Amino acid sequence: MKVSLIVASLLLAGSSALVAAEMDNSWFVGGEFGAMNIDTKVKGSAVIPAESINISAEEKVTTKATYEALKVGKYFEYGRVYGTLGKQNKKDDFSSYSLGAGYDYMFKNKSDFTPFLGINASYTKAKIDDEVIKILSLDKPTGFNYGIEAGFVYAATKNVELEMGIRYMKSNIDDSFSISDGTNSANIKVEAENITQYYVGLNYKF
Repeated sequence: MKVSLIVASLLLAGSSALVAAEMDNSWFVGGEFGAMNIDTKVKGSAVIPAESINISAEEKVTTKATYEALKVGKYFEYGRVYGTLGKQNKKDDFSSYSLGAGYDYMFKNKSDFTPFLGINASYTKAKIDDEVIKILSLDKPTGFNYGIEAGFVYAATKNVELEMGIRYMKSNIDDSFSISDGTNSANIKVEAENITQYYVGLNYKF
């Protein structure tokens, strides 16, 4: 009986060590390149009682751009956390920088492909390179984004991963201008509503 207990204990200890060895607690650094759609709403209104003018207008615009991002993070038993620094390339006089963080739950399996589902949040500072917009002080909208993401990671080697994913984020990036003399008034607001990113990436684990 004692021999059986000793053997069972050794096997259990060996199994525990093997599981611990297989747990992935690696740090990683990587890069992303992708496309993004930015859905923006522009609202304006003007009130001039003496001229019987009371108007308002709203227009929605989708900007399609590309972006690059640097990603640094750490894997845990069932997921990973990471931080990102991203740059949206200039398109239609609009560009931006973002600083963000996220968490992905990794659906581990016996294949080299690992699907994931996660959440993310970021802060964005944008720039609109237009003289009229600059005069109205609407050229530097800022705000926060938050949303969900999904994709998969492919283990090309022990240390190199290929990644593909999609993110959908709600956004409150905005800037506004208003002027009033007590009787007449005018207001303009530029606001990003939704951001969708499609990307491919390359990570190195260490």
